[in-house]
Amino acid sequence: MSMPRRTHVLAAILLLSMCSVPSISAQDSPLPGIEITCVNEENTLDLEVISGNAQAIAICTIENPSSFNEEIEIEYDGDGLSVAGPESLTLAAGDEQTIQIAVSSDSLASTIYNMTVSVQVTSVQGTPEDWATFLQLFLPSDEANIVAQVAEFVDLRVSSQPSSMILSSELMQPMSASVIVTNDGNVDDDVTVTIQNSAILNERDIGWNITSSGEGNTINSGGGSETYTIRFNPNPNMQEESFSVVIRVKSNVDNSESVDVTLVINTTAPEESVLDLTAMNIPSWAYAAAGTLALLFVLAIIRSVTKRAKKASKSYLDELDGIEEDFEDE
Repeated sequence: MSMPRRTHVLAAILLLSMCSVPSISAQDSPLPGIEITCVNEENTLDLEVISGNAQAIAICTIENPSSFNEEIEIEYDGDGLSVAGPESLTLAAGDEQTIQIAVSSDSLASTIYNMTVSVQVTSVQGTPEDWATFLQLFLPSDEANIVAQVAEFVDLRVSSQPSSMILSSELMQPMSASVIVTNDGNVDDDVTVTIQNSAILNERDIGWNITSSGEGNTINSGGGSETYTIRFNPNPNMQEESFSVVIRVKSNVDNSESVDVTLVINTTAPEESVLDLTAMNIPSWAYAAAGTLALLFVLAIIRSVTKRAKKASKSYLDELDGIEEDFEDE
């Protein structure tokens, strides 16, 4: 379909004006046009995690370099992201306007997105009707790309099973606690598990060590988990008491991120014998006094037995003398 003669004339006039006009600035352009630039065309726009989704604000500047007032249409391609921003605006000749674009993602995976913001001149104000035909033919437009990514974040969840245990000096049975570490962040994390107040165990001569169920300390992002086992070896001389140890799980991706859980340890002392005098805390002078009394008691018994023996012996001899006298009389 051939173009109207008037359109050919208009295009020819525009071309002649471009050739005949000496060097002019972009803002003095005799033709309708539009330009857009965005802050994050080269530097990544980080989406921060807030209330369960990732959000950010992109900033772009739209400029009208022509000598005409223009109606602008704006379109967005989020590449999987949710995008909200102005859909149209009016720009005076040589004017510019900065717009803010709300960007969000329900996915917290650290994925890279390439957004596109497109602008197009839809009408030129205060000009002959022939500009409409020109716009249909030449479609003045521009676009900018925005690189966006959900920022890496650390989110560790820690629990211990059981939450308390008993170490017995009588049974001398080692006991273990399981520490389950879950990585709810969007980046694989190497963690370190320690007992923050291990001195409380060392003071009581309670041995302990930590082992992992996996080959290393790396926990996969998005809900991966790892189980660590803490083994405690009792001391036969423990006292009956209760104390707490603090188990700390620290991220190696973000050194400021750590989670503490508390494990209560109850220790029991050996059962005391009824004759266990050492458990009675008896002073040394009492032992000396008791020894003296025991010696006197033994001497008294010996003296009593000796006295009775002598008396019995005398009676026996008197009885023998009586028997001899009776025998002689006969």
